[in-house]
Amino acid sequence: MRLLKEFMVITALPMLLCGCGAGKSLQAGAAKLTDDLGTALTAPYTKVDSQWRGKPIATFESKFGAPTDRSAAGGTPVLTWQRSRVVRIPARTYDQTEYVGNMVLTKRIFSPEHDQEVSCTVAVTAKSGMITRVKPLSDRVVPVGEDGFFPSNTSTCQIIFGV
Repeated sequence: MRLLKEFMVITALPMLLCGCGAGKSLQAGAAKLTDDLGTALTAPYTKVDSQWRGKPIATFESKFGAPTDRSAAGGTPVLTWQRSRVVRIPARTYDQTEYVGNMVLTKRIFSPEHDQEVSCTVAVTAKSGMITRVKPLSDRVVPVGEDGFFPSNTSTCQIIFGV
């Protein structure tokens, strides 16, 4: 196992340090992974798919306007909507930890109540005029409840596209 780690350091580190194409694609992959991770973390808060599945696509279009993109994946039409909204974020207190040498510094930071613009992108798949799937493509967790031991959260897509 140790030999494998040393091999990875020997082969991957020079590509990252030289700034060559492999390193750039690795950076792009890391950015994509961060976006995908943000969307995956909102999954428990997003009920958009179950709320819209089985309803007419015309109802969705009348509520949110024309889609921003239309494509066909395997003969099935995929419609994409991207919308933004300003939401009120409640006051929060959170801890920020820094590691300096062999010390751990923890700062308690207070974020006052404020307005923030949030956006969401969803892909809607329809068959015979009925919605078969609503998949969030970009989504983030938004705090909505009071600060506490288990603060309540929701997702951006739930706020914008929820029923």
